[in-house]
Amino acid sequence: MASRFKLVSALSLLLLLLDFCRGSKVGVDYGMDADNLPSPDQVAQLVRNHNIQYLRIYNYRPEVLKAFSNTGIELMVGVPNADLSQFQSQPYVDSWLRTSILPYYPATKITHITVGVEVTNYPDNTANLVVPAMRNVVSALKSANLQGKIKVSTPLSFGVLSKSFPPSEGAFNSGYENVLRLLLDFLEENQSPFMVNLYPIYAIGASSLDAVLFKSPSTIFVDQNTGLSYKNIFDAQLDAVFYAIANLNFRTTRNAFDAQPDTVHFTLANTNSRINDIIVTETGWPTHGSRPPHASTHNAKTYNYGASLDSVDDYANIDNAQTYNTNLISHVMGGSGTPAMPGANLDVYIFSLFNENLKQGPEIERNFGLFDPEMRSVYNLNFPGKGTGKSWCIASSQASNSALQNALDWACGQGKADCSAIQPGQRCFQPDTLVSHASFAFNNYYQKNGATDDACSFGGTGIKVSTDPSYGNCIYN
Repeated sequence: MASRFKLVSALSLLLLLLDFCRGSKVGVDYGMDADNLPSPDQVAQLVRNHNIQYLRIYNYRPEVLKAFSNTGIELMVGVPNADLSQFQSQPYVDSWLRTSILPYYPATKITHITVGVEVTNYPDNTANLVVPAMRNVVSALKSANLQGKIKVSTPLSFGVLSKSFPPSEGAFNSGYENVLRLLLDFLEENQSPFMVNLYPIYAIGASSLDAVLFKSPSTIFVDQNTGLSYKNIFDAQLDAVFYAIANLNFRTTRNAFDAQPDTVHFTLANTNSRINDIIVTETGWPTHGSRPPHASTHNAKTYNYGASLDSVDDYANIDNAQTYNTNLISHVMGGSGTPAMPGANLDVYIFSLFNENLKQGPEIERNFGLFDPEMRSVYNLNFPGKGTGKSWCIASSQASNSALQNALDWACGQGKADCSAIQPGQRCFQPDTLVSHASFAFNNYYQKNGATDDACSFGGTGIKVSTDPSYGNCIYN
C-alpha cells in the first residue's frame, strides 16, 4: 500500500506541473514523402475545409510556410535529421532562423520547432547531435525575442522505453541514457514538451483489438502497483511515458533506466520532474499493408501486450482506421485524460494527412493517409467543429467538484458570464447538477470571448465540443 501511495502521489505532483491552461488538441501530421501530392496552397485550403486547426510538418519549405500564412492554423515546423550536422553551428542556425522562419512569422502561426525525428532509431552519431542543435535553435530564438513563444523539442520513438508494462514501471532504455539525460535537462530548462510517437496497432494481439480501438467495454488489466484500471492501449502507453519521466530524478541520482520495481518506487518518491507537457506527435492506423513494420521504427517489443507483428496487416483496413481515429478524437476531446492523469489535457497528432508513395519501409508505412493525392477522404473523420465550424465549451465530467465550483464562481463573477438562466426556476436550472450549470456558464463566457482555446480553459476543467449541448428550452449560445 505504501508503494502504491508513493507512485500515485508522485504522479500527482508531476501533474501539478503540467500545462492546464488550455484544452486538449487534435492535429494532423503533414508528411510530404511523395511525388503526387497537391500544392501547399491546395493543402492549406483542404485543411481549413476540414477544420484541422493544428498541423505538423517535417520540414521548413518556404512554399508550405507561405501557404499557411494568415490561416490561423497552428504549425509545428520540423528540422530533418539530415540537417543536424549543420545545426551544430550557431552562426548557421542564426542565419537559418532569419531566412527560413522569421520571414513568415507571425503571419504563419508557428508554435513549435522540432529538431530531428526519432533520432535514437538512427545509426552513427545522429542522437548525439540533437540536443546541441536544439540549444542553438533556442539561442537563435532568444536573439529574436521569441523564446517561449516558439517551443523547441524533438519527437522520439516509443522504443526509447525498455519497459512499458505495467505503466507504473515505465523505464527508459539504458542504451539511450546519455542522450536522454541531456534531453530531459534541456526540456526542463526551457519548459518544452516531451514528444513521443505512439502506435498502439503495433502492440496488437488477436484478443486485444477492442482495447487498441478504444472499444473495450471493461478493464483489460489493472496496474498492480497503482490499482489503476486500463481499458485501452493508448492510455497505457502514454502513462508508461509519464511514469518513465517521473521515475527519473534527473537533478540528482538518475538510476531509473531499465529500472526494476523497487528502484521505480524509490525514484518516484524522490522525483522533482519539471517537464512541462507531453505531446503525442504521431499516432494513427494504416488502411492497407502487406508486411509488418520494421522494428527500428515501431519497436513493439516493449509493449508486452501479447503483440503479434505477423498479424498487423490483418488489421490494416479502412474500417479499423476510421474506428481508431474517430475514437481517439472522442477520447482526447472528451477530457477524461488517462488513468494516471485524470482530466489532463492531451495533445495528439494523427499520422498522416496523405498516403505517401515514396515513404521508406514496408507497404503498410505508405498507407496511413486520411486523404488520397486527389484530396478525397479515404474515410470520413470529423475533427472538432467540422461541418458547421461551430464549437461550444462545456465542463469536463472528470473534473473535481471543488475545481468546477471554483471555475463556475469565477465565470459568473469576475468572468462576467450571464448565469441568469441557471438560477432556480429558470430554463437551464434543471438538471440541478454542478456539471450542467458549469457547462452553461463556461459556454456563455467562451462565446463572449471569441471562442478561443484560452476562453475554454477554466483551469483545465473546460473542454471544447463540436456537438451542440442545448437541450429542451435550454439553448446554448
